[in-house]
Amino acid sequence: MGRRNRSALLPTNIPQLQNLIKRDPKSYQAEFEQQYRHYEASLSIFKLKPDDEAKDLGDLITFISQVTQCFPERTVEFPNQLIELLQEHYQVLNPDLRKNMVQALILLRNKNIVDNTRLLPLFFTLFRCRDKALRELLYSHIVQDIRNANNKAKNNKLNKTLQSFMFTMLESVKSGNSDENAIAAKRSVDVCIELYRKNVWNDAKTVNVIAEACFSPITKIAVTAIQFFLGSNDDDDEDSDDDDVPDLRKMQQANLHNKKTKAKARKLDSVKKRISKKERSKGKAEVFNFSALHLLNDPQGFCEKLFSKISSKNDRWEVRLMKLNLITRIIGVHQLTLLALYPYLIKYLQPSQRDVTMVLVSAAQATHSFVPPDVLEPVLRAIANNFVTDRVSNEVMAAGINGIREICTRQPLAIDATLLQDLAEYKSHRDKGVMMGARSLIALYREVNPELLKRKDRGKEASISLKEFTPLQYGSTGAAGAEGITGIEYLNNDEENADDDWDNWEVEEDSENESEDDWVNVSDDDEGKGIDVDMSDSDEEKDKDETENQDGIKKPRKLTRRAMKKRGLTDEDVPELTEAQKSKKQQELELKKAEEAKRKEEALKLATSRILTPADFAKMNDARVTAKADVIVHGKRKADAAKDTEDSSEYVAEAAILGPRKKAKQDYEERMASIREGREGREKFGSKKGKTERGSTTNREKSRNKNFLMISHKRSVVAKSKASLHDKQKQLRAHIKKQKMKKH
Repeated sequence: MGRRNRSALLPTNIPQLQNLIKRDPKSYQAEFEQQYRHYEASLSIFKLKPDDEAKDLGDLITFISQVTQCFPERTVEFPNQLIELLQEHYQVLNPDLRKNMVQALILLRNKNIVDNTRLLPLFFTLFRCRDKALRELLYSHIVQDIRNANNKAKNNKLNKTLQSFMFTMLESVKSGNSDENAIAAKRSVDVCIELYRKNVWNDAKTVNVIAEACFSPITKIAVTAIQFFLGSNDDDDEDSDDDDVPDLRKMQQANLHNKKTKAKARKLDSVKKRISKKERSKGKAEVFNFSALHLLNDPQGFCEKLFSKISSKNDRWEVRLMKLNLITRIIGVHQLTLLALYPYLIKYLQPSQRDVTMVLVSAAQATHSFVPPDVLEPVLRAIANNFVTDRVSNEVMAAGINGIREICTRQPLAIDATLLQDLAEYKSHRDKGVMMGARSLIALYREVNPELLKRKDRGKEASISLKEFTPLQYGSTGAAGAEGITGIEYLNNDEENADDDWDNWEVEEDSENESEDDWVNVSDDDEGKGIDVDMSDSDEEKDKDETENQDGIKKPRKLTRRAMKKRGLTDEDVPELTEAQKSKKQQELELKKAEEAKRKEEALKLATSRILTPADFAKMNDARVTAKADVIVHGKRKADAAKDTEDSSEYVAEAAILGPRKKAKQDYEERMASIREGREGREKFGSKKGKTERGSTTNREKSRNKNFLMISHKRSVVAKSKASLHDKQKQLRAHIKKQKMKKH
């Protein structure tokens, strides 16, 4: 009876029929033909009224898409019918039916029945539908499908077709300016950005399609494209690994004094491997969206066009600030010239201006060695007059001095001696931020151009080497040579590594960590060398007595500023160095210069005399990891710090402008939040009166459980036995009244 009923219910029970067809297609071909004819009839009726709900048609479409691979010849027209129906009536279709059609097409695409060159343009068109769930489904499928299509090899035909289609959708926003076109263009830009970040579309055409979106009249599209170039939409997953890395310095110090075990050695090796992995991840240029700025076809035209939109002031201040940040970053990367930008920045260099720190960041990013100093001088004057005065707070003064320092780092010729010497006087300011900003400016010009500083601010090394100093010239650039190859100085220029047998072209996977098995040997000369600013005339120096140097020559006593003031001395009264001291200092400088020249010559000879193999690059990477461990243990040297400053000249962080700041005093809400956070996980305190949670019971409760002979002698018990009938009735009525009040 059950089998006969099952065959009778098959035409109406579509899920059951679908399951049976997948198991045995030939046995149920007649039932499938019946359902397919039903689908064709329902489709012809539906075309007469496309806005109908047609739930039965949606079920039939889902059923046929599931079993299409079982009857390929019969269902050859099924995908084309769905595509044509969506192309003609996608705006008026019922949302559920439209979603069923899209899901059916996605299923057919996953079965490789439909070609993606025809399906993906349709899906981009469907972004115009006002259906958020459908747009999310289309977005995830498009990204995954394009990623799979380019997995084994680049599918240039598909990529060029889709990129051209996206560019057409962006242009349609400018012409039609409808809400549907705006939504579709926004989703197209999102797809391009997502594929670029997944390293699928990382070519120049994709970057320029996103760059075209920066000029969109729709603010949401323009902001999305600008944030991509600024890198503000990056995930914080890259920084999450840094917090998990233990302190290598503490582990090394602990192993120096504690007992050496295999477990501790394994932990130290794992930390070094993680540092090595972090170094390798930093070397991948595709990970950073900042590299997209180098793929722009016409960066000069891009900046000029975007700057004209800022000058019109049609957008909000936040959007204009983002565009300004992007323009200045491109100018710094490509070293462009946009002279109209700098007078525009002067208008916003006011302490009362909103987000003025980002304006200072933009001014620093737009500076490079090819910007004329005459153009930058008014900018520095405006910062000095508006920020570095006694009428503003200490934080504003520190921000102004740090902004001037960042600009002068990129163009040292922008400042004159008068302004620099005025700013150098803040080296003894009572505020730490102002003092550090002024001292960093002095330290910069000790290396770059000590002639602009006063004699008391130059320092010993700069004063001695002043005779051989060659002043900077506008437009002069240094030859890169072999200095551009990072870590080449770690290779040995011997004949053994320069063989032509090509044995070093294959590198094993574990070869990167071979040099990390042993301890890192550090010479005693490198200990204690860190980043320091040699302020020889600062107030913190102690008043030392006369001492003798190694040559037996008495060194004159170095007086502090306070001691000079007490004795009524001036800077001219301070005795200079003796001739023997000057000659000794000169010899040391010449020795350092000779060593540096020899190192550069060896690196240049190595780079021009041999072909670097993958094994050489792996060796250089190992040496960089070891050098990083040395930096963690003994701090950075001055040369390394200066090199890091040069590498980061393209991007300026807002923290570099703000400088070190004091911790602000907490208000009432912050103090209460801190108190509540400290009470978490702690037992309740205070009186336990009236609370159910207690350690013991009362004496009255204990007497209820006692034996009668133990309490028979008590007065309350004896009084009850001797009570009169009237007193007993009175107590009973009181008890009944009390129980009624309790509603028992």
